[in-house]
Amino acid sequence: MQSIKNFEKRVKVAGLSFVVKKSDKICPIHKTQMVYTDKSPQPFCIKCQHEAVEKRKKELDRTNSVQVIRKDLRQLSLVDDPKEYSYTFDNFKSPSGSKEAQMKDVARKLAGEYYKDRNLNFNTVLYGTPGQGKTHLAMAMLNAVNKFSNPPQRCLFVNVTSLFLAIRSSFDNPMEKWTEQFAVHALSNADLLVIDDLGSESVMSTKGEASQFVQRVLYQVTNRQKRIIITTNLTMSELRQAYNAKLVSRLLAGSKGKQLDFSGIQDKRY
Repeated sequence: MQSIKNFEKRVKVAGLSFVVKKSDKICPIHKTQMVYTDKSPQPFCIKCQHEAVEKRKKELDRTNSVQVIRKDLRQLSLVDDPKEYSYTFDNFKSPSGSKEAQMKDVARKLAGEYYKDRNLNFNTVLYGTPGQGKTHLAMAMLNAVNKFSNPPQRCLFVNVTSLFLAIRSSFDNPMEKWTEQFAVHALSNADLLVIDDLGSESVMSTKGEASQFVQRVLYQVTNRQKRIIITTNLTMSELRQAYNAKLVSRLLAGSKGKQLDFSGIQDKRY
């Protein structure tokens, strides 16, 4: 029988192979004999080394997963203008005491609610005429949740016109990513979704109603997605005129006290 002093064994740790010799010390955690190498005379436990490597792998996997989820906002979203990705609360112009400052303050608090509890289900509606900063604050809310949530929340921003143009293009090109099925899945599985410029996505009939195709897609999404930030140029009454009652009920779900009226703010595009 080999003595401890003369014992040698080749082992693998993290894919690396090396020769170890048994020491006369015992691992206090695993109660197994510790070993050492010629290059590293300090005794160590092989099981501890394996566990440390596996822990590091899990940390790296978790870090990579977090990075992928955070990148989804830019890689999967459909924006009207790429500069919208840079919209934050910090670069939203809101003079002290102004209506803009009021809207910013409410939007920031609502973003905090989405951020603190990923299981808290409610929709937020930002409505008013064009150019008042609704898209800016919606993206600011999403950017805040996307940046600070831990564990991360999958955040998605879709301009509704861009969305339906992409879906319609898939009718002629089956290789197009944004099929109706893909769109419903992507929008439904986001932890927080922004639907931007609702109401501009379809050719309106003389009655002011959205097409059945548009309503079918939105109904599928809102039937599954319970955390939506909506921006629209429509008033609440115009929203009810444009969409059927069941869809409107889902669009406004949980939004009582969370409907931000931007009326009175000057068009910022001029």
